[in-house]
Amino acid sequence: MLTIRDPYGRPVTQARISLNSSTECNFSCEFCHREGIKEASNNIIRAEEVERITRILTSFGISIIKLTGGEPLLRKDIVEIVGRINKLDVKEISISTNGTHLFRLASKLKDNGLKRVNVSLHTLNSERFKILTGSNRLDETIEAIKKSIEVGLLPVKMNTTVMRGINDEEIDNLIEFSRSIGGSKTNVLQLIELVPNESLFYRKYNISLDSIENGLKNRAIASTERVSHRRPKYELENGVTVEIVRPMHNTKFCMGCNRMRITYDGKFKPCLLRNHNHIDFLSSMRLGADDAKIREIFKKAVSIREPFFKIENTKLTDTRFKSTK
Repeated sequence: MLTIRDPYGRPVTQARISLNSSTECNFSCEFCHREGIKEASNNIIRAEEVERITRILTSFGISIIKLTGGEPLLRKDIVEIVGRINKLDVKEISISTNGTHLFRLASKLKDNGLKRVNVSLHTLNSERFKILTGSNRLDETIEAIKKSIEVGLLPVKMNTTVMRGINDEEIDNLIEFSRSIGGSKTNVLQLIELVPNESLFYRKYNISLDSIENGLKNRAIASTERVSHRRPKYELENGVTVEIVRPMHNTKFCMGCNRMRITYDGKFKPCLLRNHNHIDFLSSMRLGADDAKIREIFKKAVSIREPFFKIENTKLTDTRFKSTK
């Protein structure tokens, strides 16, 4: 098996597939980065096309698939999509979701091959939750997390975007909640730096995670660095694992990026923070292109991958493929 690498030597081993546009979500979180997609849905990739592009990607060594949106569980064929991908040579299928349909679907998704879920949980305060998401569904989110643990979608990763004066004082409460549902045996708490958008919200509520991380360091009994994106993880004495996610102004994060994003309308998106370099494959697919043609389109997308935040004097490499033997 060959692993494809970009001009900066970064291997591409994961794919993140948006199943609907950012406009297709039953939450209205102003801080959402929307996978870098802002326009409305009009040409959504179909289940059989998701299966085909995933099969092609596995021939390059990509074996970890994350399904996202918008809100992917709004797709009526979401269970079918997971089942189709599960027939392929993949190690893991996961879904990133707000959780509102997860309680109902968790068992079916698990039976069809889903391995784990990321669930957005930005606060444990119901009034704050309503303000942040535009939806009064905190209880559903909590129950979805518990149901996911019950059916074995482990570890459940709880994604908390940290915002100044909104939820930055809730970290201890979130840690306690993580402990109460099993700690690191069942879940991981991810504290995420706010990704900028074109609003005043970011400037008002962005906060450095430095002080929070220093507090975790002082409490940790062990710390590691996750290979993917070089994220620090802290294991606390109460059995909770907290992961720090800093995508902004972070050269280590970018140099550790091993994902190719796929938009809901069938384009390769080499970088979350760039919107000018999408490469369409779905049009070619629908015009009858064979797998060899789609493979060449994918290789072109990999060839223009570039870290958004670069380490100074990063050396380029001409090696696009490297054996994993």
